[in-house]
Amino acid sequence: MARLARYSTDSSNRLIVRKGKRKYPLEGEFKVERNNLVFEPSQKSIFTKRLNLPRKIKFEGNWHLTDNKDLKLILIETDNQIKNDELKINGKIVSAEKDEIVFQMHCIKEPDIDKIGLLRLGGRWQADEFNQLVFLVNRNIREDILRFSGSWQINKNQEITYTYEKQDLLRKTKTTEEITFKGYWRIDSRNQLAYILDLKNKSFFEFKIQLESPNLIGKTGQIRYRIGIGVKEMAKERVFSLFGTWKIDRTKSISFEMNYGEERIKAIVFQASVHLNKDNEFVFELKDRAGKDLGFGVQFNRNFFKDNAWAFARLRKVEQDLRIESGLKVRW
Repeated sequence: MARLARYSTDSSNRLIVRKGKRKYPLEGEFKVERNNLVFEPSQKSIFTKRLNLPRKIKFEGNWHLTDNKDLKLILIETDNQIKNDELKINGKIVSAEKDEIVFQMHCIKEPDIDKIGLLRLGGRWQADEFNQLVFLVNRNIREDILRFSGSWQINKNQEITYTYEKQDLLRKTKTTEEITFKGYWRIDSRNQLAYILDLKNKSFFEFKIQLESPNLIGKTGQIRYRIGIGVKEMAKERVFSLFGTWKIDRTKSISFEMNYGEERIKAIVFQASVHLNKDNEFVFELKDRAGKDLGFGVQFNRNFFKDNAWAFARLRKVEQDLRIESGLKVRW
């Protein structure tokens, strides 16, 4: 029985085929087909003919993300390949869509011909138990996990961004790369905050958080959260804010309207009960979509309703309780 070839890659993304004690560096191009890695060797390479290679070599394995944010496929055992051989593709992530990750790489397609190529892996985004971002690559019977360890941030458009330092081994330089996620925020429960990319594809982040204050001031339009990001003792705790405009609707709901830039405006809608506090301010105790208490309320003074009483709601006293009804004027 002929011995199987061993596979690896070099820093120029050439496929290295090892047979016995000899190594053959192959020019060609890596591609992704249905989330599987393939390599098309250059037909002008002397080694392609010497090794009698097919026009397309298909690899089977599990996808990983290296600490330097390069893609890596760890091979499984098959009739044509050996378990735990690793194919690392050097490059950088240039886009994070709701259902795919786009990876840019440099390769030597043919002798003396360089090319910039794109690899696209389909899947969905999630958050792990440590509030870190992960991408789940769709496979036939499983999902491979690409882990984006460390902290993420929120930019001026209230979008999640992930920043990492990238080392170029060929040029021996370092650059800072940033990935931006186009989504919107949703408050689902007392201790959970969600950032939605695509509900249909189940692509969203659910973070474990802690509200900074149970009493929000309506005129400020700010919700502050405390969150820990990272693995246990390495976790970093920080505070971030969501900014928006509070609006009271005739349908007995209250919403927090957020501007995500580029004319993208979306509201988080709550159900609410209402009462007057000791300072004669209206306090809306917020509830989730199922009517469960979220554990915090929003306070509005009379100035909030001064020019908008007719458009919002009326409050009247019924059997010593305050209840919302639509259509009448609020008076002080």
